[in-house]
Amino acid sequence: MTAINLPLVRRLTGKLSGIPLRIQITAMCCSFVVVVSLVTWIIVSRSQEQVIQFEALKLADIVVNQAASARSAYSSLAVSKLKADGLGASEFSADQPGHIPLPAQFLKDLSFRSQQDNNGLFSFRPISKWNLAPEHGIRNKFQEWAWEQLESQNRRAPETPLEWTPVWRISEDEQGKVLRYLTADPAASPSCVNCHNALEKRADVIAKRIASGVKPGNQWQLHELLGAIEITIPLDRVAALAREQTRDGLLIVLGITIIGVCGVCFIVFYDVARTHAATEKLAFHANHDSLTGLPNRFALESTLNELVMENEEQARGESATLVFLDLDNFKQINDTLGHETGDKVLTMGANRIAQAVAADGFVARLGGDEFAVVLPGKSVEQVNAIAGQIADSIIQPYEVEGYKLSLGVSIGAALFPENAHSTSELLRCADVAMYTAKNGPLTFAWYDPASDTNAVSNLVMKDELREAIENDTLDVHYQPKYCLNTGRMTGVEALARWHSPSAGFVPPDVFISLAEHVGLINDLTSLILNNAASQCQRWRQMGFDLTVSVNLSAMNLHDGTLPTLISNCLSTTGLPASALILEVTEGTVMTDIERACEVLSQVRSLGVTFSVDDYGAGYSSLSYLNKLPVSELKLDRAFITHVGSSEKDAVIVRATLELARNLGLTMVAEGVEDAAALDFLCSIHCDQVQGYFLCRPLPAHELERRLPYIHRFSPVALHDSGSGQASDLSSEEIPRDKAA
Repeated sequence: MTAINLPLVRRLTGKLSGIPLRIQITAMCCSFVVVVSLVTWIIVSRSQEQVIQFEALKLADIVVNQAASARSAYSSLAVSKLKADGLGASEFSADQPGHIPLPAQFLKDLSFRSQQDNNGLFSFRPISKWNLAPEHGIRNKFQEWAWEQLESQNRRAPETPLEWTPVWRISEDEQGKVLRYLTADPAASPSCVNCHNALEKRADVIAKRIASGVKPGNQWQLHELLGAIEITIPLDRVAALAREQTRDGLLIVLGITIIGVCGVCFIVFYDVARTHAATEKLAFHANHDSLTGLPNRFALESTLNELVMENEEQARGESATLVFLDLDNFKQINDTLGHETGDKVLTMGANRIAQAVAADGFVARLGGDEFAVVLPGKSVEQVNAIAGQIADSIIQPYEVEGYKLSLGVSIGAALFPENAHSTSELLRCADVAMYTAKNGPLTFAWYDPASDTNAVSNLVMKDELREAIENDTLDVHYQPKYCLNTGRMTGVEALARWHSPSAGFVPPDVFISLAEHVGLINDLTSLILNNAASQCQRWRQMGFDLTVSVNLSAMNLHDGTLPTLISNCLSTTGLPASALILEVTEGTVMTDIERACEVLSQVRSLGVTFSVDDYGAGYSSLSYLNKLPVSELKLDRAFITHVGSSEKDAVIVRATLELARNLGLTMVAEGVEDAAALDFLCSIHCDQVQGYFLCRPLPAHELERRLPYIHRFSPVALHDSGSGQASDLSSEEIPRDKAA
């Protein structure tokens, strides 16, 4: 089997690669480790900050309680004992034998020694707004703020001890982050109150208060704020220690996580490695034909879908040609020699197609004996050449099991995006082209939209035409016919007009052919016939003695229901049978002349008149004129257009007029476009004329408005007043519309 080395094939066969999956898993595992570590670090760090803060506050409470307990013990044991012995405590204890420092002095010394002994873990000291020692006064913003917070809790003359709430703040200084904690040290005993009140009355203390800018003579009551104890705890040392512990813990967690992730990666990689081969095999079989090894229909549709997507995403997408191939006579080989032999022939044929296409395109087997080739970016000439190479290789003999077999091939091609804009439509177009080749004399055929009776546009138009017939939305225009001898309008020809919602104006030959193909012709004929008969009867009731001509299809002419259709129409509309003229062409009659004669005779028995339309354009056999019950002959416009300048056309017109008169028929010259043609027809005394020079086809309401002006005319006056150009009889009323 010849390999088709196309990058496009490799992209669309659905192969899975293990490397990208492994990289993806590795990236996910690494991301997992990073995320877990980061989240753990954030959670632990925040938790540690809260723990450190909590423990620092707890330590501050302990220090305050221990300091208060130490001073209380000092007061109750030492000071009370000395007082009982007649000595006591004094601020000047150093100069007085038998005296000890005051409890406040004891607390100050305790704080100094404690700071030396705890290696800087914490420090505390008593402070007071009323302290006479500068180092124990209020000296910084925190102390000022904290003292105000404590003072706000003070109460005048409290009956019971107050519940003081400590105040604290974590701040940055030159030593780093520290916790500053201040708790109240109130006047807890009457002796303290008395001592301090007596102190404030001394002359030297009053002088110091005035010198410090503090109002002297303050007198305290029991349980009022007298002083405070400040605790300072540096947090950076504790935080550093906590970070070290956190780092060690995180390293342990990270190590365990990495080991777990490595285990998962190993399991996943092992599973990927184990299933990679099976996955590739499944992907290959999902996108390839098991017999020939070529890509299958699924791979083909994927290729075409990619082309369609590229065409939509880019302003100018890549063009491509889709080629369908069907092996001729393969079924006979299969039925005669068996499927095993047939499979060998198919495999050989697939190899030949692949070799003929080589690296120029994408070859796929659709099923059975059908193949497809995608040729991107190839010109029409290149596609023709490749199709020829495929056909030449296929028709070469096949030697299988001693038999020498031969095959033919039918090839069809469709262009993207010229013929189709979707995958399904392109497949359908190529299939239509292939069957065109199979049913025609040539091996290869291009898709032709004009011959595609199943095109999407035709399907849409079919539904629109059916809806137009059901809703009576088709227009009927009427073109007058005139008698040259009397200058009087003798009748009108009804002409159907249709504007499709999707295609706009559709020529009559197109939508009539479509109606015949989809089985709507009888409904269409009935609609036009009834509308035309009703309108003609209206004009006759207005005083205009007119006939109306309606064209029949070949299918109408060979349908046995036509007599009933005509009878119902005349009965419904009230139009006299003599006022209805049915026009048939030579081609419709000659298809089955015996059947046509039978149907026409039945209709003629109703009193309806028949006219042969476009006489001379078809078979022009004189024999059917004797067989058919016709009363009127309409000479084709091809002989009238140049009758004023062509002697041969003039001879034909004269001869046809003579023939009609000899057969007792009325001759109508259609397609009168200028004064020269009208002048010639007047000179030979033609019976009736019809054409744009006299009046174009008009809608019913427009023709009705003009009838009083154009019902009669003078051929001589019209010729004398004209310039040889087509001039609608009502041109003085409404300008001539030159549209067909």
